[in-house]
Amino acid sequence: MQNMKPLYDNILVNCTIVSDTHQDIKHPTPELPQNRFRNVLAACKSSEAPVDALIIDGDVTSRGTKINWGLFRDCFAEPANVYAKHLLLQLGNHDTWSDISYEDARREYFSAMGDLGGRILDHVYYDAKINGYSFLFLGSESDAGCGASISEEQLVWLEETLAAAVPAGKPIFVFNHQALNGTHGLPRTFSSDESDTGAMDGGIGSASDRVKTLLAAAAKQVPVFFFSGHSHMGLSGEEGYRREGYASFEVCEGIELVMLPSLACGNHHGEDLHFDIGYQLEIYADRVIIRPRNFAEQTWNTDVVIRDGKPYLSYMLA
Repeated sequence: MQNMKPLYDNILVNCTIVSDTHQDIKHPTPELPQNRFRNVLAACKSSEAPVDALIIDGDVTSRGTKINWGLFRDCFAEPANVYAKHLLLQLGNHDTWSDISYEDARREYFSAMGDLGGRILDHVYYDAKINGYSFLFLGSESDAGCGASISEEQLVWLEETLAAAVPAGKPIFVFNHQALNGTHGLPRTFSSDESDTGAMDGGIGSASDRVKTLLAAAAKQVPVFFFSGHSHMGLSGEEGYRREGYASFEVCEGIELVMLPSLACGNHHGEDLHFDIGYQLEIYADRVIIRPRNFAEQTWNTDVVIRDGKPYLSYMLA
């Protein structure tokens, strides 16, 4: 067992990032997804450097109902800010599904963001400043099935928010539950049996090209990292890319793409298919580090080579 300790001294931002926690009253044992997330909270609380933000990149619940959000709330034995200074939740496709309507599901998401994270939202997309660094969160504006419904208004917001962040000269971190279409082996890697063959399967959907264009334009000026989950693809690195042509960490038009495995549901298509894997994002003056972590075992990844022979991503800043 290894406590969370930064790789280097003088860390500027320390974030714990997971995806697909899938709190679900209809799970055969609802306590299992809860306990997997409680392991994440325990790691945050015992971290040797305070955690600035705990980020869940969508599908916090399996259906965005009050009872499922209640299961999520019950994971917190103490106020959320005991575990991390900021709790930032991403809206996933499962979180937009409700027994009644999308509006009800969105209302429950807003309520959790307010009650637990202290952040009052009027849109499902928003930005946050963490120690001077820009974190942007996209979100589906309707029940779009497995994709994301991103309006023209949201795209304008993304363009303007990126433009406002670029002059600071710092890396920008963007989150959307679904990946860009065709990245990380999609659509092939979206289903365990590779049955989905539509070009947009597993990705954002019709707005993907616009999102990519905006991110790529910003990436010509500052580093841009784009995080996604959704596919339940296991952790995969350099060897997986050489063998299969996809990985959890890829580069597309200058954008650093980062796909998270599912924390609470089964993973497929990767080198490490375990539950319980998330990432630790560490920002320093001269580099960005992203370290895969198994929160059940409370250990760092040593088995999957991510890039340049290392079991983590090390991105050097100019």
